[in-house]
Amino acid sequence: MRTAVCFLAAWISLAIVYYAGWALAFDLKRVREMPLTTTIYDRNGAVFRQVFQENRRWVPTAEIPEVLRHAVVATEDRRFYSHIGVDPISVFRAAAGNLLHGHISSGASTITQQLARNSAEMSERTMGRKLKEMFLALRIERTYSKDEILTLYLNRIFWGRDCYGIGSAADAYFGKSPADLTLPEAAMLAGIISGPNSFSPWRSPAKARQAMERSLSRMEERGFITREEQAKALAEPLALRPLRQLPASYAATEAEEEAKRILGEETVERGGLRIETSVDAAFQQTAEAEVERRLTEIEAEPGYPHPTRAAFLQHLGVKEAPGIPYLEGAFVAIRNADGGILALVGGRNYAESRFNRALHSPRQVGSTVKPFVYANAFESINVTAATLVDRSPYDLRTAGPGKTALQSDAPDFVPLRTALAQSNNYASVRIALASGVDHYARLLGAATRTTIPALPSSALGACDVTPLRMTSAFSIFPNGGVRIEPWLISRIVASDGTVLYEHQDRRDPVVSPQVAFQVADLMRTVVDEGTGRALRTMGLQGDIGGKTGTTNAYRDAWFIGFTSEVTAG
Repeated sequence: MRTAVCFLAAWISLAIVYYAGWALAFDLKRVREMPLTTTIYDRNGAVFRQVFQENRRWVPTAEIPEVLRHAVVATEDRRFYSHIGVDPISVFRAAAGNLLHGHISSGASTITQQLARNSAEMSERTMGRKLKEMFLALRIERTYSKDEILTLYLNRIFWGRDCYGIGSAADAYFGKSPADLTLPEAAMLAGIISGPNSFSPWRSPAKARQAMERSLSRMEERGFITREEQAKALAEPLALRPLRQLPASYAATEAEEEAKRILGEETVERGGLRIETSVDAAFQQTAEAEVERRLTEIEAEPGYPHPTRAAFLQHLGVKEAPGIPYLEGAFVAIRNADGGILALVGGRNYAESRFNRALHSPRQVGSTVKPFVYANAFESINVTAATLVDRSPYDLRTAGPGKTALQSDAPDFVPLRTALAQSNNYASVRIALASGVDHYARLLGAATRTTIPALPSSALGACDVTPLRMTSAFSIFPNGGVRIEPWLISRIVASDGTVLYEHQDRRDPVVSPQVAFQVADLMRTVVDEGTGRALRTMGLQGDIGGKTGTTNAYRDAWFIGFTSEVTAG
């Protein structure tokens, strides 16, 4: 017997040395370190994306109300303010219960022990884990005050539905900051800690209500509230916030990816950053809806010969697909003043295709290049909007300089203004040849930041450019000949208020202000009288210029236009 007692004592001593050593070696900085949610805002301060490993917003001690502290202590750890991290009374009661049941049915974890377990990411249900948890809790209590421990605990724990920490939980369930929680709201949040999914008020309102009532009862028993306050709280209805899911979008995804390129994936996903963008969320939503609406109308036209999105979805029956056989589109809108992207639509439906066509799909641009052909002519040779150009047909495959391309009283000669409004191919190639194809290719390349082949066919749009680059190129005309590099992120701010990144404009002159003015004026005629006049029949008023463009067999169709404030494509 004596030998057995000595052996047991030795074993206990070794266990104490081992687990106490483990707790002493644990880096206590991990107790404070926890992933925070990065939030992406539109230009007006509206939230339109959250990025996180754990959805958490840090809430300091001063913003945690007393009513919530009392509710959590009463519900989770009644002797929190008197024990040393481990509650011997609870341990004895739990041990007796476990022996009675023959297995571990109760853990008797204090708030400090729960903080220790979560900080060390221990989830196994073993005696070894329990001992680590207890020794680490003792060390935490020697390092932090009770208020600090409770603040760390409330910010770290899981509250259900992707919510970590009281900041996310209060916002998700009630649309409030923690400081504004009422007594019944605080009681409900405290009540669901032990089973945030089982007691979820969205999934099981009755169980959530029972959890709230249990918390209120314990608060009254411990003297945190009076019986009258308990009765009043029980009589109040709980106004839950509806489940909120921010819709995915091409603009939000690109803002997230750009932030990761700037600061790194780990910083963005864990850093609790504030990312401010140029996007107008309302504009973005409207643009997405209009792209889908118009393409659906086209698919519904009599005799439409291609697969439709509706038929594709009905046949497939799933949201994600390896290939998209139906008609697609893209849209970009840019603020002329600073190059900020207001809306970015990369396709009809982000859930079905995450490929961003606005950014990553170079397409033949067709006649949208013609304003640059005319800009090159204004820069290179002595022409004006009234200069006459030959629009008579000829074999474009044998295009070469013609002596009679400009200034003749022949019937096929029309002013440059008319030639551009009518989007005449023969006139465009003749203008490009007369003013120099090499110079034109360099000008369009500078405007689009794309390599353009120095060939006569490039004057007809036989070159590939993305919608974003082409739209940005058009913005030089309302901007007095200056190209402003388009951007999404204006500023990134750390959780402590430090500015980590701030956008700086990149501006490059492409053509002179005089040439930009002349070409912009020509494109107003395109809208008023030429191939873009459908805009006027649709009821659009005001100062608008732009250019249409189509490729062979209408495989691609473009329109890029501008007002004094916005260029869109």
